[in-house]
Amino acid sequence: MKWLYSRNYKEISMRFLSIILFYFTTLFYTYAQNQEVVDKGYFMFPIKPGQINHLTGSMGELRSNHFHAGIDIKTDFKIGLPVYCSADGYVSRIKISTYGYGKVLYITHPNGLTTVYAHLDKFNDTIANWVIHKQYDLESFDIDLPLKENELPVKKGQIIARSGNTGSSGGPHLHYEIRDSQERVWNPLLFGFKEIKDNIPPEFDFVALRGFGIDARVENEFGRKEYRPMKTGKNYVLTKPINAYGDIGVEIKAHDRMNETYNQYGISCLEVKVNGQETFFHNINTFSFDDGKKINAHIDYETLVHKNQRFQRCYVADGNRLASYKKSSHNGRIFIEPGQTYKIEVTIYDAYSNSSTLTFTIQGKENNHAQVVTDVLGKDGYRVYENILKLRSDRAKDTVAAFYFKGKVLDVPSAYTVNGYPVYLYDLRKGLPDSVAIGRYVKEFDFVSMIPSYTRQEVKMDNFTVRFSDTSLIDTLYLQMKCLKDPTGRPCLELHDPSVPVFGMMDIAYLPENGEKLYSNSYLALNGRKYEETVQGDDNLLAQTKYLGKFVLVRDTVSPVVKYVSHTPKSIKYTIFDAGSGIDSFRATLDGKWILMNYEHKNKTLWSESLDKTKPLKGKFVLEVTDKAGNVRRVEKNL
Repeated sequence: MKWLYSRNYKEISMRFLSIILFYFTTLFYTYAQNQEVVDKGYFMFPIKPGQINHLTGSMGELRSNHFHAGIDIKTDFKIGLPVYCSADGYVSRIKISTYGYGKVLYITHPNGLTTVYAHLDKFNDTIANWVIHKQYDLESFDIDLPLKENELPVKKGQIIARSGNTGSSGGPHLHYEIRDSQERVWNPLLFGFKEIKDNIPPEFDFVALRGFGIDARVENEFGRKEYRPMKTGKNYVLTKPINAYGDIGVEIKAHDRMNETYNQYGISCLEVKVNGQETFFHNINTFSFDDGKKINAHIDYETLVHKNQRFQRCYVADGNRLASYKKSSHNGRIFIEPGQTYKIEVTIYDAYSNSSTLTFTIQGKENNHAQVVTDVLGKDGYRVYENILKLRSDRAKDTVAAFYFKGKVLDVPSAYTVNGYPVYLYDLRKGLPDSVAIGRYVKEFDFVSMIPSYTRQEVKMDNFTVRFSDTSLIDTLYLQMKCLKDPTGRPCLELHDPSVPVFGMMDIAYLPENGEKLYSNSYLALNGRKYEETVQGDDNLLAQTKYLGKFVLVRDTVSPVVKYVSHTPKSIKYTIFDAGSGIDSFRATLDGKWILMNYEHKNKTLWSESLDKTKPLKGKFVLEVTDKAGNVRRVEKNL
């Protein structure tokens, strides 16, 4: 089997053997072992087959809370292009949902693979007739149904649907996937589609170095620093050596390009070498959907929250169990020793073997009490990096910081200075401080508990209880938590820092104070705006969330807005909107019988579709729309 990114036979053999031994789930081992994966040419391109086409999104791109599965194919900025079946098979699953993939078809083929066609506008007549009968049987617009092999057979090249913009799509396109029987998604570009051309190498945007451990330094400072590479010829360099010491991790921000388009695409494969030896390798040309949701362990999530930039880590973060990494002895981290020189090479690849390499030098420099000119912390700022609390005060010169722990005191000398003002580093594994005093400067902390990774734990404070599941955290959390009232007097929970990712659901319970009335249309909202799934009990609220941040008790008493638009003998149309908790459900009847209402949330439109299209709409039409707080709006119209 040809190694996609190698340049000589010896490298092919060494890489392939390494993957067989250490990394059984990476792409080409699975190719060799999984008989379901077929040779190139088996599948037909689903949009304008035989013509040069382009993508809006590539496999493995860094998206909000997931790696992008499959590819996004351009549809000429239009809705309604024919979507062709890639190979003989049968429709094995049909799903229609307001968000996510919208209208989507799953087609299983004789080779065991399944192709997925998402954000569709319409199904072909045969499939559409099957679907609408099921919707009427279930009395539901949203459906998710498996099919048997003989129910809806399809042929290669058959038009199965029309392209669209349904679900969470940001514009007209076709989302296309190839999955195996274990629900692993494979990069469609590996299957030899000639419609997509790419001979352009990926490009570097930024590189960053992050220190780990209390003794680590980058340019004499503890924390993280970014650098912009310079392109020289086909590759990239940093023109000056970086002084560093201790345990260091590399991060990159990069993108790919393809022929004849201005779109930018993600990087699915990267490799790091230190002095010629590979220390990190990541390839996400295939992954399971469970792994796809672990993206926030692979990126620097803190930088995403604070700067809206996605940097890929070139090291395996603590607790990260993604299967797309090749095993390495130090998980990609580099220990920099004084007086030593380290040549770093970061190579990024696309699916067509195009690559670019960034080269730079790290010079080992002994850790000492240095003078730093700039620092990422603002005035009187502090931040937690992994296990280390970093604190600086511009109100005191170089003096000892007194950390207080329930009456006990620990004196901590400064680690270095910024423009003459001291920076202090404290290892939180030694205990959670209540406050710190530096001269006349006093700072109180909100640390309440250390939450270990992959463990269940419950923390109570005032009227709030937070329950972490064993999937909530992949690394230790030094939890900061505070209960207060917002400016309008509503109960509020400040739950740590939103720059820390949560991976599995956690519960937040609110129990009112004695005598406080808990209204039936109350819920918890992230930052006072975003509705979090909330269930109301007899005397409490229970919300589920995957975020840290500020949660406010909100009461929504306003029913959704429902506006009549138009009607014809075949269909009636409304727009619906809810400014509070958001739309939860809708239901329509005609003379008491359920009638299908199609919904497109992007333009807030509901429109009816009758099972018997030969009969005109006639009778009493009733529409009920319910928001997530339980408020209902009912409208009636005689047709």
